[in-house]
Amino acid sequence: MTNLVFDSLDQLQTQLGVLELVPDTHAWMKNTQGEFVYGNTLFTARFGMGHPGELLGKTDFDLAPPDLAQRYTEDDRRVLAGGRVNDRLEMIGSAAESLEWFLTSKWPVFNAAGAIIASFGMSRHLNPSERTAIPYRELDVPIRYIQAHFAESLSVADLANASNLSVSALERRFRRHLGKTPHQYIIEVRLEHARQLLLETDIPIGAIAAETGFADHSHLSRSFRQHYGQSPSSLRR
Repeated sequence: MTNLVFDSLDQLQTQLGVLELVPDTHAWMKNTQGEFVYGNTLFTARFGMGHPGELLGKTDFDLAPPDLAQRYTEDDRRVLAGGRVNDRLEMIGSAAESLEWFLTSKWPVFNAAGAIIASFGMSRHLNPSERTAIPYRELDVPIRYIQAHFAESLSVADLANASNLSVSALERRFRRHLGKTPHQYIIEVRLEHARQLLLETDIPIGAIAAETGFADHSHLSRSFRQHYGQSPSSLRR
């Protein structure tokens, strides 16, 4: 995509209505303070909002778990400095049996004087027929292995071996396409499964920890609080 150049955010917002017509695409824009100034209907519905106007003025920390919000903020910082994110592979709903894959890109928005006035992002849902894309092909085997073995004592070395890759090659692929390490991804999958069990069952937290690959109750609680900003017990209240 060429540079996005507009005289003002208001002018840009009037041009974004066309994105409501693009299927399977989530789009958003944030000002230089990280506040949302635009989101299309698909994007806002992802956060349970009935109207795009409900998004305005919110930040990532109002919508996402703290660790994800921090990662999005770091992306914004790079984009507002003139950088870009090009076709980063992301998975939404990591605990789902049917994985939902997105390709995400982010660009700076310039005014006519050449100053950056916003960041703009789009995430496009990858249909099964499109999953021959290089990012998906490079991560399909290790991610499916994680989904099948996350509850076990799974090391990055085990994952690399199952993927017929060296540890360093596996690390590079995860960082390049997901912006995180294999270990971080394993923890996220475990946490999402634990969260579902907390919400949907009465299984004791210690048993959930054992069932989702954590060493014990304390290990799950520390990781859960770091990722979601609350303890497992508080989620159940």
